[in-house]
Amino acid sequence: MASEDEDLRRFKFKWTLPRFIVQLLSLLAVNALAFTLIYPYLDLRAVPFGLPILASINSPSTAVYSSLDLLQLELSQPEFPWIVLGAIFLIGAVVGRAFCGWVCPIGFIQDIITTLKGRLDFISPRAHKSGRKFKYLVLFSTLLISGTLGLALYLGVGSDYKAALGPFASGPFIAISPDGTLFATVPTLIKMARENFADFIAHPPTLQDIWGQLNQIPPLLALRVVILVGFFAAAWKVPRFWCRYACPTGALMAVFQKYSLAGIKRDPVKCTKCPHCEVRCPMQINILDLPWEKFNDPECIMCMECVDACPHGSLSPKFP
Repeated sequence: MASEDEDLRRFKFKWTLPRFIVQLLSLLAVNALAFTLIYPYLDLRAVPFGLPILASINSPSTAVYSSLDLLQLELSQPEFPWIVLGAIFLIGAVVGRAFCGWVCPIGFIQDIITTLKGRLDFISPRAHKSGRKFKYLVLFSTLLISGTLGLALYLGVGSDYKAALGPFASGPFIAISPDGTLFATVPTLIKMARENFADFIAHPPTLQDIWGQLNQIPPLLALRVVILVGFFAAAWKVPRFWCRYACPTGALMAVFQKYSLAGIKRDPVKCTKCPHCEVRCPMQINILDLPWEKFNDPECIMCMECVDACPHGSLSPKFP
């Protein structure tokens, strides 16, 4: 009997490879307009529809935009984002935060970094519990600024407010999001460096020239670069750091995750309360403390790492 159980566990369905394939295809699909740079004859255009992922509206390669970006942009016009909110409610009610674990390019990049590192490092439970609240603060600040601006413009008294916000008027988070910097700002900087490389070699700048150029860097650009560097450093240190503690889109979808149709169940007969599932979870969720019938923890991104990690096959997806 023991040997038969081992064979069943050996051949049980694994989610790691399918999820990697979906994440890779999603990365290519979300940034599909980049292919037009290689194949100009391709007639590809951005789809004016939002998904609960990080896909900057400022990136020239983005084919599908972030729901939060569209929400901010529409409020700044001002228009009420009926379609965007409807999509968020529908996706959230059905699959919760699954788009974070399966579709989001920024989430995929973090998973790649963790894979290259080769291990999962976790922070103290107290710091983790406190840190999770920060993304809700980012979401609240974003919606507060965009919402009050939209209301002021609708009432006809928001022109000065919009002018004062400057580059943050179209969306406070759009202006600083790491996806926009990675897929829009960084390629632009690389292109500029390539175009000026020959002149740089022919006439090497002095330290005074370099210092002068650095002083001309706009503060917002410097902030975006700092945030992007911090994103990579934090992702190396803690798995899914951005998703856990900083992502406002993740915070928005976490509200729906608790009540979504998709969830995970734990068989109390097979479960031996071993720690394998919790050790494997990139979001550091205390799985064994959750209800066994079905759990929809707000931090769960439905990555199925816990399901693959369980040596007894006690965990499985449940819908509804």
